[in-house]
Amino acid sequence: MKKRFTFKSAYYMTVAVAGAAAIVILPVIAAFSLNSTFAGLITLGLALILHIISLHLAARVPCVISADEDALRVDVWCKKYVFLYQDIEKAEVSHEFVETLMLREVPYYLETLKITAKSGEYSFKSKTRAFIQEDGRPYPFENGKFQEIRRYIAPRIIGGGQ
Repeated sequence: MKKRFTFKSAYYMTVAVAGAAAIVILPVIAAFSLNSTFAGLITLGLALILHIISLHLAARVPCVISADEDALRVDVWCKKYVFLYQDIEKAEVSHEFVETLMLREVPYYLETLKITAKSGEYSFKSKTRAFIQEDGRPYPFENGKFQEIRRYIAPRIIGGGQ
């Protein structure tokens, strides 16, 4: 079983603030150190492009979670986690409804898979779009990606369906 999803990085605001500061400071430093307004404009353009790319990547970190007969594997961008079923003590899934205040962003459910293993506690999050009923309330959250994964791995974990 394999599921693909993206999530917003915990460092999103840090990337946004640091990038905004770089957009302001780097062109000024380049213009003064090279004594050229053109160099400042080129630096401003490059800083803007890098900032937009980094914001896009921080908002949509790619992740793949796969479960087979012997282990649960999670690939988050460049980092890989492998949890052997005998090492997993508990797998829990929770969700919360998030109403957004941002323009062009629709309300969503944030689904969280929390793995408690012998090596520590790990948490993975997935954003799932929430559909709104006519009366303004969200439809109930039923079967997310992590619920499916948890149902698959529960019988394989020692202790069963915790």
